[in-house]
Amino acid sequence: MALYIPEGRRRRRLLIAASGALVLGLVVGGLAGRLSAPSIQDRVATVRSDAQQTSAGLRVIALHDSAGTGSGGAALVLRRTRTELTAEFAKAPWMSKATRTALLAQLDALDARTDTGTPAFGTAAEAMARAIDAAFAA
Repeated sequence: MALYIPEGRRRRRLLIAASGALVLGLVVGGLAGRLSAPSIQDRVATVRSDAQQTSAGLRVIALHDSAGTGSGGAALVLRRTRTELTAEFAKAPWMSKATRTALLAQLDALDARTDTGTPAFGTAAEAMARAIDAAFAA
């Protein structure tokens, strides 16, 4: 005995099943997206880690200069520091404009120095590294 299901009922069932699958997919996808998204603490920790790496580059200059070996790559490190700081500022909305301006002014002063390779320049680079660490630790 064959069962006959009218075309209209078949279409309704198909539409209901498709709508249910769509809603279920959206709910599961939304939950998976929320659970896999980085938290605010994760994003702050990432920015702070990046800032520590930026200050580490300045500390390399300080080590070379205090050892008297000079730092032929100081201009490159300072350029990279500026690029990295700009990117880190964009990811750190908690940092005030005054702090950002002060750090960039300190970097400008360090970049303007002509005594690269000397212990005094190394001391200034170390001070800049400490300022970056302090600014991003808050």
